[in-house]
Amino acid sequence: MSYFSGKSVFLVGGSEGIGRATAIELSRQGAHVVIAARRQPPLDETVALMREAQASDTQTFGAVSLDVSNPGDVRAAREQVLAQLGGKIDVVITNVGFAKVGYIHELEDDALQQLLSVNYLGHAHVIRAFIPDLVDQKSGDICLISSALGFFSTAGYGPYSASKYAVRGFAEALRQEMLEHNVRVTMFYPGTTKTPGLEKENKDKPAAVWEMESSSSFNSIHEPSEVAKAIMRSIQRGRFDNVLGFDNWLMWTLFRLLPKTSRWIADMEWRKALRNVGTKKNG
Repeated sequence: MSYFSGKSVFLVGGSEGIGRATAIELSRQGAHVVIAARRQPPLDETVALMREAQASDTQTFGAVSLDVSNPGDVRAAREQVLAQLGGKIDVVITNVGFAKVGYIHELEDDALQQLLSVNYLGHAHVIRAFIPDLVDQKSGDICLISSALGFFSTAGYGPYSASKYAVRGFAEALRQEMLEHNVRVTMFYPGTTKTPGLEKENKDKPAAVWEMESSSSFNSIHEPSEVAKAIMRSIQRGRFDNVLGFDNWLMWTLFRLLPKTSRWIADMEWRKALRNVGTKKNG
């Protein structure tokens, strides 16, 4: 039997990409699932797909429209979520975030604020709203979906990466605070994933950043369904830090154990990208 069979799960960011794939996989493994995002139509589409994949007719599915950057909105949605899940919650998954790529000195002020409001505070607002329920029942799982750029950073991703680093700092303290309440906290760091968000991100990505990513030997592109299954394995295992694929594991290991070497490799790839872009412009 699946670890998630019969469990009540609240998944934020379930309208597309990794979130939608995770919602479908949760349904396939027998969970009761409520998803959330800003736009209702994509949420309804995901719920329909969850019903198609469900393991049992007794499963419950629902969707709530909310803005994770607004703490009042999140607190108001809590009652709806619990009502749809029958008053119980076992797993909270915060798949929150968007990317705004650009050089630090060129991005608009609003971009930096929005990245923090959604990518960091979005996690914090949701988790803070549901902590009392998990603490009261003395059990549960909290999984924060960050990014590989939450443990290292590269040119073009400074503000985005900063917002993802913040998630890790928040989760480290949360993990320790939840120990006495028997609530497990896990972090998952997806690498590059083929999602609608990636398509939007690529539209205004600086040429050298795109060149570095596309030619890097450390940057495999994963399918959302692959990432979703890895997220669920990570929650079941309960280990705090989790990555998918050899490329991300290698980067995680290098940046932890050999940071100087890691920066040297990254700098080589960046300089190569700059040269290639310059050659294309002058060619």
